[in-house]
Amino acid sequence: HIFVTTDKARGTLKKFSTEAGYETFVVPDDVGGRYSVLTAVGLLPIAVAGIDIDSMMQGAQDAMQKYLNPTKDNEAMMYATIRNALYRKGYSTEILVGYEPYMLMLNEWWKQLYGESEGKDKKGIFPASVIFSTDLHSLGQYVQDGRRNLFETVISIKNPGSEFVIPEDKANVDGLNFISGKKLDYVNKTAMLATLIAHNDGGVPNILLELEDRSPY
Repeated sequence: HIFVTTDKARGTLKKFSTEAGYETFVVPDDVGGRYSVLTAVGLLPIAVAGIDIDSMMQGAQDAMQKYLNPTKDNEAMMYATIRNALYRKGYSTEILVGYEPYMLMLNEWWKQLYGESEGKDKKGIFPASVIFSTDLHSLGQYVQDGRRNLFETVISIKNPGSEFVIPEDKANVDGLNFISGKKLDYVNKTAMLATLIAHNDGGVPNILLELEDRSPY
């Protein structure tokens, strides 16, 4: 089964797909690539992956209605305000931080979205990203003790959906039995809190964004 997402009327891929008889979905003419995740460009592979795109689109619709209203409870405006305040103080690099491996591709999309949108006229915050604790060893030293031109935005998932409990090792070979019986999420969040404190103490501003869960909505 071959499905193609391409232009509605022109282009090499459209011509080829029509001649081959493939079913096609349309890339809207007025939607830039970095925004296209909520069109067939993103929704087709998301649906094929088994994710509920109706719920996802409802979440996007509700978020749009909420964040278009300039109120004191508008997290998007708060985030934008803090970013711009830091930028004006010389913080020219933002690092998006996730503590779960499944955050990796969200981070990659975020870098494209912000890089293409803000990198104009010799201005803009440079977007970077890390997955802790994997990247904490390789980049943590720089964040902790390097140039003070960066800030971090940390995404924390309150209910990550994983219930993995760390087992006990009778021989206690690694000396880590003190965390046996604890959920892996507890260990992750403890590492996150310790890193937030250490980096903030090191002069790195941190923004913490909390999501309720990782549901499509």
